[in-house]
Amino acid sequence: MAHAIHLKNNKYRQWVKAGLGLGYLKEGLAPFCDDIGKQQHNDIINQIQQTKTPQPNVPCSTCQITTLQPDHVRVSKGICPLKQDKCNCCFTNNKKPCPNNVCGAIYDSIIQYHASIPPAPFWKNSDVQQWSTEPWQVCKCFINAPGYKDKISADDTDCTGLIHVIINNKYFHSHIGCNVTGPNNLFSKVRLYRNEIFHSSNMELEESKANSYIDDMIVVLQDSKELVHRQDAQQAVGKLQDLKKKGFIITTEDFEDILRQIKDEMAKVLKSTENAATKSEEEYEDLKNRLTELKAQMSEAEKKHLELKRKFTVLETEQKEEIKRLMVEDSPQQNQLEYEKVKSGMFYRI
Repeated sequence: MAHAIHLKNNKYRQWVKAGLGLGYLKEGLAPFCDDIGKQQHNDIINQIQQTKTPQPNVPCSTCQITTLQPDHVRVSKGICPLKQDKCNCCFTNNKKPCPNNVCGAIYDSIIQYHASIPPAPFWKNSDVQQWSTEPWQVCKCFINAPGYKDKISADDTDCTGLIHVIINNKYFHSHIGCNVTGPNNLFSKVRLYRNEIFHSSNMELEESKANSYIDDMIVVLQDSKELVHRQDAQQAVGKLQDLKKKGFIITTEDFEDILRQIKDEMAKVLKSTENAATKSEEEYEDLKNRLTELKAQMSEAEKKHLELKRKFTVLETEQKEEIKRLMVEDSPQQNQLEYEKVKSGMFYRI
């Protein structure tokens, strides 16, 4: 059963509120990203089947990103016609074409749909052997950050990853009303909020800042092209608007969700630290320091969580004793009335 928490520290309440906002933003974006990702995958496969000779054999589950030969051919040594840096077409040793005549074409499509200049798909997030059958494995190539290898669906991906897909995948741009690639565009601003929220070492936010974050999340979910017409997105808008109300309630389940988000952030930073070990010393040290901060933050959050659970245990024990007393001492009619009162009051503000 979820219990309600009234946190006395208002800045901490605002930090939790902003964290919950990220979760609601993800709820509103995930179904949209899932639908558009499936449409894109269907279009890619249909296009390949209509234009490739010999006829592609779908599915394929044998190719590897390190050895896959793309369909396109380099212009000259080290020059990719699709302008991708370090493209497989430029390093032909040990590269071999897809035996089913499909994966090389999907590789080309991913590059052509990538919005960055030069295009920079993040191949390590994806499993090539599932490209021909799993749309989200293609979408994950547009998440230009580590930590998403094990995410199997849009629903399994945090809001930062979903916004990466929207910004970096040109196929999604035709389904968004605003310009997602221009300077200071709203989607890019909101993408950074996760870092700003979870990089707060004291887990505190001013109310005005938390409300500003939530307002921008609402605007994203009310994008005029399609999101504003989607029921799931607008249900998430309603939840975000409720967060801004003065008497909003935080449940233990909400608090545990924040803990999960911090753990997920820690896992991503740890992965980045491992990847940066071979890069600059300054970048490596920055990531190590960030990981240390997150561990301390997680420890403090868990302490607060345990204290809240202890309080709930006391409250539940008191409620059970009161129910027993009522059932023994009062009349049958009064018993039922008081029982229903106590039962309906299982949510507390503390």
